[in-house]
Amino acid sequence: MDNDYKVLPIASGIFKVLAWIGLSLGTLSCFIILLGGGAPETPRWMGLVTLIVGVLYFFFFMVASEGVKLLLEIKDKIK
Repeated sequence: MDNDYKVLPIASGIFKVLAWIGLSLGTLSCFIILLGGGAPETPRWMGLVTLIVGVLYFFFFMVASEGVKLLLEIKDKIK
């Protein structure tokens, strides 16, 4: 019965990787825009917006990862 949900642990790991990628890309783009390396028409406050979006991506993907792990733990407790 342990082979019921083979993809869910993989999905949890993928969500966790996507969370860290979103956070790192948001942080990197924030610094690029704030230091003036962005396009000339991009205002500097957009750097803070990209940081906030990166943090939100991190949060939502981590919640999805933990939710999948929670569902797997509930399944194990029911057995």
